[in-house]
Amino acid sequence: EWPQTGRLALYLLGLRATCPPPEPHPQRSLVTWLKYYLEEDWTGSRRHGHPVTSYYQYGLGVLALCVHHKRVREEVIRRLLTAQHHGRLGHGGNTVDTEAVVALAFACLEKKRLVGAGLAAELRAAAHRASRSMAEAQGPDGIIGNIYSTPWALQVFLATGMCQTEPAYGPAMAALLDNLDAFSTAATMAQVLPVLHGRSYLDIASLHCQEEPDMLTPMAMEPPTEVLGNKTVQLVVECPPPWCSQLRLYDRPVPVPAAASLLDVLWAAAAQEPHNFTFDTQDTSQGPFLTQVLGLEARQQKRNYWQLLTAPNTPLQMGVADYRPRDGETLILRLSGW
Repeated sequence: EWPQTGRLALYLLGLRATCPPPEPHPQRSLVTWLKYYLEEDWTGSRRHGHPVTSYYQYGLGVLALCVHHKRVREEVIRRLLTAQHHGRLGHGGNTVDTEAVVALAFACLEKKRLVGAGLAAELRAAAHRASRSMAEAQGPDGIIGNIYSTPWALQVFLATGMCQTEPAYGPAMAALLDNLDAFSTAATMAQVLPVLHGRSYLDIASLHCQEEPDMLTPMAMEPPTEVLGNKTVQLVVECPPPWCSQLRLYDRPVPVPAAASLLDVLWAAAAQEPHNFTFDTQDTSQGPFLTQVLGLEARQQKRNYWQLLTAPNTPLQMGVADYRPRDGETLILRLSGW
């Protein structure tokens, strides 16, 4: 069974943010488990190893421990510093979210004085390097990486005190405000809400829970506008070497209702005659994650995943359940390495 590093880290971050009652024993047990996962979630040496899950989850684990004011072994921190130094962070060409999580962990450890002076200086420099890297990754539309990694980058600017001096901050915030409807799951909302209030996850560590007023009020939700009609989406499946000898495995038009998401397109393709299209998803905190197409399973051991693109070669900014393709659009499911 894979270590649950990322899931437990997110739970501990959320637990700290909700100001739980002063019952330390359950939290202490979870923190101990997270420390255990950080050791189990590593294979190989410090210099040449890598997480069994991902650097994103590993960085989240370190960040969660820091937010709970727990010291982290220098060996664990060095693993992240080495990975950043050698450019090993990232997934599918987009490193922003992972770089940001790791930078937040570095900034937290340094600001909360959970490491010695020498290591603190290294962490401070590494966090600022990551901040500059994210600014350089900003596109002309203001988005840094993709729309979901942009809040992470903004959190780094806030946590490192660069939001007032970094030119990328303003355009990124404007892009975020223009795309708030993309943040429709609890996990993505949790990434963007702190930024909208000028905060980062580091601020969780400094919460004064007794002073927090209860400001939660119910919100009336309007039903989405019904979209009538139909559309046709061209669905393509690609499997490049070394996983397959034939690149294009599937290429067919799929008629669906006008409001259909990419996930709906996949279900419609599976229902078409002949029934030669198959797929599978895994439920995650950020919605369904595509794990298998045409019997080909993306596996962490093989360090590959199913990348979602719109033709000819543009990665999608949303997941399978959130993206709604246009009529006549060509969507590509491509088995890719990371």
